[in-house]
Amino acid sequence: MLWTPLVALAVLIAHLPSFVQRLMDGDEAIYGSIAALMNTGGGLYAEGGVDNKPPGIFWVYALTFRLFGQYQMTAVHFVALLAVGVTCVLLFFIARELGGGRAGLLAALFYGVVTAAGNPRLLAANTEIFMMAPLVGSVFLMLRRHWFWCGMVLVVAGAFRQSAAINVLLVALAILWLEKPNLRWRAFGVFATGLVAGLAVGAMILALTGSLAGFWRWTIQVLYGYASTQLSGDALWWRARDSVVAFVVAMAVMWIAAVAYAAKWKALTVSERLMVAWLVVGMVGSFAGGHLSWHYFIQAMGPLAVLAALAFTRITLRRSVAVAAALGIVLPAAAWWVFDVTTDPLTYDFSASVPQHQAVAAYIHDHTASSDRVFVWGVWPALYVESDRLMASRFPGFLRGFPRGSDAPPNNWDTSPDVWPLLQADLNVNPPALIVDTAAAGWSDFSKYPMSNYPVLAELVASRYHVVASVEGVVIYARNT
Repeated sequence: MLWTPLVALAVLIAHLPSFVQRLMDGDEAIYGSIAALMNTGGGLYAEGGVDNKPPGIFWVYALTFRLFGQYQMTAVHFVALLAVGVTCVLLFFIARELGGGRAGLLAALFYGVVTAAGNPRLLAANTEIFMMAPLVGSVFLMLRRHWFWCGMVLVVAGAFRQSAAINVLLVALAILWLEKPNLRWRAFGVFATGLVAGLAVGAMILALTGSLAGFWRWTIQVLYGYASTQLSGDALWWRARDSVVAFVVAMAVMWIAAVAYAAKWKALTVSERLMVAWLVVGMVGSFAGGHLSWHYFIQAMGPLAVLAALAFTRITLRRSVAVAAALGIVLPAAAWWVFDVTTDPLTYDFSASVPQHQAVAAYIHDHTASSDRVFVWGVWPALYVESDRLMASRFPGFLRGFPRGSDAPPNNWDTSPDVWPLLQADLNVNPPALIVDTAAAGWSDFSKYPMSNYPVLAELVASRYHVVASVEGVVIYARNT
């Protein structure tokens, strides 16, 4: 069929900016710097790197680096594009089952395009992109009433992002709507067995890799504390303006179509009503935690694509309206495509011929050996990736996800009391050749948190290091000889 390769080509073109830029956002740098450390033999959530995300994303990055080379981000972006492709195929099957082949192709096209129609963070090889393939797979299995495998695959989705767990509610609703009353308890039991089996396999892998205790400490116990820093009124309002409004406006055509289709609730089949419920659940998952970054809404883009595809298949439009709808999707996507190609993804700066962070990374690369380790104070792990140097500690950054521009005390999950002894131990075992102070330049609103406020770092710098350079306002320290 001619339309299939055309859809695939459109999705590929939409995601090309990720192959122009090395890093699409700071999260990629976090995953990459931890994955590189893992590949030296350190355990995840321990000496191999600490973050509050589930292990799936780090396993993908680490395996890709093993196959293609340390910090090989082009390969990571290719793997992410494969994940998008798999998700498109699964959405095709779901929409085709509900509305025919045309609906399937439209759903695949819509998802492939809208996951690129935004700021560079949307195109990054992030947890949401990898989560969506198994998450959509679990919905497909749900519609087929394969409850055991639905549970297993849902665990795989949760291995990339905790918010995938919200789909348990969708499965419960599906069992109530799709199964006969006398078979519902059996279906719940089979689904629960699949969940437990998946969790058992995941726990076994974590235990075998020495990551189980750290996983519990850094991805489960920190959730409340992390969410509480995101739920202040100022932070929510700022992020709502920055992401939610732009997300809805850029995809207004799809939202109008999906809402119009959902409004025909009484005429919808049970499976179609489940797609509406999936969109609601996806939006709840996107808002979970209150961070509201644009890429969080990828969780809702799958069901949004399906409902919009069904709407355009079932609703007859005049030619002028159809053309306007097509332009309403294509023009925002094209505008964002140009933005993502021409701007610096980490700073959104158009003007700098050499971005400041690349200048600092070049200094680090030129003044260290490949075997040297580096410590960056702040939240700029991109410097590790761009300089091709390993972290000297297990922490790729500090006050991550914290509203650093606020007056809130810096009591974040990655500055808790047990962080500092671990950091001190790491810096003693792997003394950094350079200490890079981004707070001095105020990068990422870090000027309020100088190293002098943190005894472990203040004592280390005062006793063993001296200033050797200032690059773009970033102060760089080298070890005393």
